[in-house]
Amino acid sequence: MRRLAVHRHLTADQARARYRACARPVEKTRWHAIWLLLRTDEPRTPWHAIWLLLRTDEPRTPAQVADVVGLSAIAVRHALRRWNRLGPDGLTDRRRANGAAPRLTAPQRAALRAALRKRPPDGGLWSGPKVARYARDRWGVRVSAQAGWRWLRGLGFTLQVPRPAHPRAADAAARRRWKKTCGRG
Repeated sequence: MRRLAVHRHLTADQARARYRACARPVEKTRWHAIWLLLRTDEPRTPWHAIWLLLRTDEPRTPAQVADVVGLSAIAVRHALRRWNRLGPDGLTDRRRANGAAPRLTAPQRAALRAALRKRPPDGGLWSGPKVARYARDRWGVRVSAQAGWRWLRGLGFTLQVPRPAHPRAADAAARRRWKKTCGRG
């Protein structure tokens, strides 16, 4: 396999500073890998040459760097290719902007939260299918019952189920009579 070149968009010291300052774990690991790959700078001054000799840092392969930072060799090569092509911007974690836009806008979510605090239009208790139906009827947003349940939970509401009654439980009059006499017949 052909050895990948490491383009010098930044010096090793600048890459180390970015690695140390990075707060996002995915980006931090990538900065660490690039810093280790950049550490084998060519000497620019005589003092720098002496410092490099004292440091005894030999060029590392992406596989060796992968063992140090805890990534696979393929992931380190991928980060290195992005570094070579895009520079420091190539190491950013792009998953944040991934995905679709939310189905409900912020005002619609606020209106849904207010509606969930009241009784459902058909009575009973709110459920996932009822929330999905409410959003469809009110805003024309078609979602599954599961999405309605996720919205219900995401807005801080929990499943409310009435306490089950035993099939042979006493009627209300018998319960009042028993409570009045406390079971003394």
